[in-house]
Amino acid sequence: MKKIRYLVILLSSITLAKIPGNMDQSVEIVIQSFSGNGQVRCLTPHLFNVALYGNQLDDNQKSRLRNVGFRFDRPIVHRSMEDRAEGVGLDQTLDNGYFRFHYTITGTHAIANADTNGNNIPDYIDQMVTVFQFVTNMQLDSLGYAEPPSDSWYPANSDNGGSNHYDIYIRNLESNMYGYVMPEAFANATGFGNNENTPVTELNALNSFMAMRNNYTGFPGTEEESIKVTAAHEYHHAVQSGYDGYEAQWLMEATAVEMEEQVYDEINDCYQYLLSWFAEPHKALDDQSDHWYGSFIFPQYIFEHFGGSSTLRKIWEKSISNDSYYGDFSHRAISLALSSEGSSFSDALNKMVIANRIMSSSPNAGLFSYDEADTYPVSGPATFQTVTYSAGTNQSVTSTNLNRFASQYTQINTSDPVLANLTNNSGPATDLNMHAIIAYADNSWTVYSGNSINVDPTGSSSLYLAVVSQDTSANNWDYQIDITDGELAVDNNVVPVFISVSQNYPNPFNPSTSFDIQIPFKQQIRIKVMSVTGKRIAEIANQTLPAGNWTYRWDGISNSGKPAPSGQYFIVIEGDNFQRWLKATLLK
Repeated sequence: MKKIRYLVILLSSITLAKIPGNMDQSVEIVIQSFSGNGQVRCLTPHLFNVALYGNQLDDNQKSRLRNVGFRFDRPIVHRSMEDRAEGVGLDQTLDNGYFRFHYTITGTHAIANADTNGNNIPDYIDQMVTVFQFVTNMQLDSLGYAEPPSDSWYPANSDNGGSNHYDIYIRNLESNMYGYVMPEAFANATGFGNNENTPVTELNALNSFMAMRNNYTGFPGTEEESIKVTAAHEYHHAVQSGYDGYEAQWLMEATAVEMEEQVYDEINDCYQYLLSWFAEPHKALDDQSDHWYGSFIFPQYIFEHFGGSSTLRKIWEKSISNDSYYGDFSHRAISLALSSEGSSFSDALNKMVIANRIMSSSPNAGLFSYDEADTYPVSGPATFQTVTYSAGTNQSVTSTNLNRFASQYTQINTSDPVLANLTNNSGPATDLNMHAIIAYADNSWTVYSGNSINVDPTGSSSLYLAVVSQDTSANNWDYQIDITDGELAVDNNVVPVFISVSQNYPNPFNPSTSFDIQIPFKQQIRIKVMSVTGKRIAEIANQTLPAGNWTYRWDGISNSGKPAPSGQYFIVIEGDNFQRWLKATLLK
């Protein structure tokens, strides 16, 4: 059935795979890059577009691509499997592990020929070998990803680099280009589109090879740092291709950038993408543009709060559950991977939006923290609008440019209570979600969520309303926030109009600590204790309570019935549209 599908593509005008919206851009970028005029950092996503969807291009576009070496005689558009253009001018090879490095010390593509250790191998190649050994040890052995499929099955008249190794061609690339991975064919060693290095059957696994620069002069950081992050990033594209080469490009790029952090956390080359990304929070998380590099902040948030590297790996393992040839199932793959963590794509998206506004490395931020927030070159996302409010001055905020899986932040300057009501002017209310993020001078935060939120700003240092477009099928998110007079947290009868939580006392504590909750109306209350790494330690309550004042205590006992060790914990109180984190320090 799979082979019939490809035959249809080759022999008729019927197209089953949907051409990406940025296809014309990709064609131009690829043509310019192989004509000596390229400017992109990473050519890989555009090469994937041409390779996977090129057979559907018009005759003019095909002709222009043929002029730079592309051929259209197979399901995957390629630059000739008979004689790889990347190998031209490279007269030397070095095999190490399962890599073959192709290079030269003469001509246009020459590397520096210094050999300080006298092993008859240029230092630049020694450095490449060391880096790629570390990268593959991390991604395959430590993080558990599957090895990319082998090109050992290629016919005798095809160029597989001269061996069964994964080929890396070290060349003089365009001035801004770090490197790229070129998809070449559907893996075919043990089944069409199947990676022989996994225990499951893939549908869209691809063979590929890689190109790296012959020098990284002028790139951010040192040359060694540039080699390291490029190797981590591009090799992850090769790994991704072994799962599902048709997976959404935004996910490929976002997770490849995040992989740089997992492999070389100390380098932080990825910081360069944060400024433009946080300047446009209203832009889609999966926008088909360079925005996808900054979208690494989403898998970074998942990595830090929802299961670490194993959850990110599961995204790719789950990606094969749906045939991405027929559509974009990236969000479904993310939800499947997050399900074991009690989360989903939408849940993680909303929490990331809150974390982006809090932007703190403080333990007080709990689930909304980033380990490196204090060193990020941003203090938070751009503010869409600022409203100065006082009692009796009803105001509205209207937006018509919020994209899907994106957010906008309105700052409210007020000393009076406000009631914020969100209205979706273009679709169901569930397409959008709103969060009130209240910061206090003591480096603590309170978050309320829902389409109608009452906020008493007493004692706060800032108040933001964040609107999130969270639906996977809608296509328009015009909304309005109406801001009117709200209620104080406590009325004359000392009954709160929304949940109020006291600080736990004593703190530090031994053996127990207590705190009070004031509830305005009957609702489900969930109270749990979390470690600073996000592990659930104990459940204090999960029950429906009527309105009133309630006191709870944690005695330092974990769910297993054993005493928890000394250290810092978070007591998390959740109600209807409410969440509060209390820091508790257990001393013994």
